[in-house]
Amino acid sequence: MQFTAELTGEAATLARTHGEVLARVPATVHAFILVELQKWPLLFGPEQHYQRALLEHFARLPRLELDQAVAGIRRIEAEAGANRLTERNPARFQDDAQALLRKRGLIVAWRSEVDGFFQKVDPALEAQLYPADAPRRLVIQIYASGIAVQREKLWSRFKGAGVRVPLNLEGTNGTEQFLQALFGAREHGRTAPALFAAAIESAPLSPHDAWLIESHEALHALYDGKNTDTSARALTGLSYDRLRTYRDDLTRTLNSKIQSGVESPQAFAAYARSLRINPAAGALLLADDVLLAFLRDVLLAGNGTLFVNNTFVEWAAVQALRRAQPRILVTRFGVRDKLRPFSSMVLFSQPRRSDQIPITQDPVGSFIDVEQLSYYIWLNAEKNPAYRKKTLYVFLAEGVDEMLAIRSDVPAATASGLAPARLSDVCATMAHWLGVPVPDGRPIRPLVS
Repeated sequence: MQFTAELTGEAATLARTHGEVLARVPATVHAFILVELQKWPLLFGPEQHYQRALLEHFARLPRLELDQAVAGIRRIEAEAGANRLTERNPARFQDDAQALLRKRGLIVAWRSEVDGFFQKVDPALEAQLYPADAPRRLVIQIYASGIAVQREKLWSRFKGAGVRVPLNLEGTNGTEQFLQALFGAREHGRTAPALFAAAIESAPLSPHDAWLIESHEALHALYDGKNTDTSARALTGLSYDRLRTYRDDLTRTLNSKIQSGVESPQAFAAYARSLRINPAAGALLLADDVLLAFLRDVLLAGNGTLFVNNTFVEWAAVQALRRAQPRILVTRFGVRDKLRPFSSMVLFSQPRRSDQIPITQDPVGSFIDVEQLSYYIWLNAEKNPAYRKKTLYVFLAEGVDEMLAIRSDVPAATASGLAPARLSDVCATMAHWLGVPVPDGRPIRPLVS
């Protein structure tokens, strides 16, 4: 199958260099790769590395071995008639092929063959992309103080995993003091807390290597300042509250399109993917094209991400883990509003003034939600070879004198009877794990030895 793909730069070079091997794989696989290459300018670094490694792997395989590996996919394509499609645009070919596979009742068999093929390919790619000596990673999940934490149920899904560490919270009354103690005080002339400033300079980290994703604004507030230090701009930050105007603009634009009429679900999806709406100044710590496309996709593809703050945090974090694979990820869940009737959320609509329901917060329901959502984030990280056996997970709830820490290389509980640790000690532990210096605190030895 010869496709006509609009490729430029390195993506065009890759397609041209590996054109022969692309012509040998089944059309649905060929189209998938070209669609990814068309997104090249908006892909994160790890996504680009994967596409390079995939094409190089195909090129190294003996012809007979590759033909045998994809024989099942090719057979199902032929049964569905996908090999007779004449569409040359790879994205439209994907839609047409999927429609044929569904019509013939072959979509499940096709997905099974594709999954089986990549299950054989991915281990070889993982060994190349994620060597044993790859840098360590850190995932921190925080519950905001307004959440009605039930101590007897806190982090109950992690029973038997990690280490419960008692905390001495003296001198950390309130969210601001808690977060400043956890991440280290700003040094003179800096806008970033000590942990992030040290990681940015010592690791070093690129802007997409450290992420803050939160329901409210407390993490982002740590970086507000009047000086010209560049460390804040070396972080990626998403705040549901700060993006309120952007979310409203996106909702109105999509609703307007629906009201004017759409040809098909595929046409509407293509329109949504083409939108270029810029958040207001200050809404993002970093606002490059890659992140703007990521943000749009998170709000459009995530179920409820436009309407529920903690759902936004979970889905954005999962997608960041999968796509950007940051070395440091911090999530902060907050109190969500009580859920409204579904009718107020359909078709990207804004409720009429007469239909609006008073907004009330739900601290108890928020705790139930975030217990599940934080667990999902951990599960998705552990499925990812970038994080497997290389990650320290830290779970905290503001105002609660205990934390949970899980090392992915030692997941079972390994210590008990620990002395209470200060938040500065937690900061030193995280810094030690990453191999960067911080001025205060002593590492909690069972977590780093």
